[in-house]
Amino acid sequence: MRNVNRLVDAEEMFQQRAEDASVSAMRRDDARNSIEVLHAIQRMANQLGSYKFSQGPRRQAKLTLGGVEVSIQADLLVSGIIRRQDHTGAAILRLTQDDADSDRARDRRREMGLYVATIARLHLDQNLSMNVPASNRLCMSIDVQHGEFFRAPDSNSRRMNDLESACRFIAALWPSIPN
Repeated sequence: MRNVNRLVDAEEMFQQRAEDASVSAMRRDDARNSIEVLHAIQRMANQLGSYKFSQGPRRQAKLTLGGVEVSIQADLLVSGIIRRQDHTGAAILRLTQDDADSDRARDRRREMGLYVATIARLHLDQNLSMNVPASNRLCMSIDVQHGEFFRAPDSNSRRMNDLESACRFIAALWPSIPN
């Protein structure tokens, strides 16, 4: 039910760039890769069809976690109705390069996806104040290459603590790193 004209227009633009001999080889290669990403997003349409997405704000504050400023960008804002009440969330697109298809690689991608979804929730709470309640179900990491998405778990205090601890460790170590 979504309008695909934007994706079609973007693909046409990238296709022209990929074939344009006056453009650098790097930009042509980037255009071909961008077309692959567009196709991957289109393949995920059924999985993500129940969510309502809008573009994330252009300028977003950094997430402060354990004394460290973390650069994070919510690519999309997510909205939905949960128990007859409007809720909001944030989504981060992940464009991974991992081609491994082993159980171990899938488990690592899943864990990373859950951590990124948790960061999306933290970022939403700290920097993207909305007039409706936030929901972990609507905070997600979308792994475009592998066609998977991961929602922030309802019980994610362990992940939040892990992230906070890692940032405190970085903050403690940072002054001792030579320039």
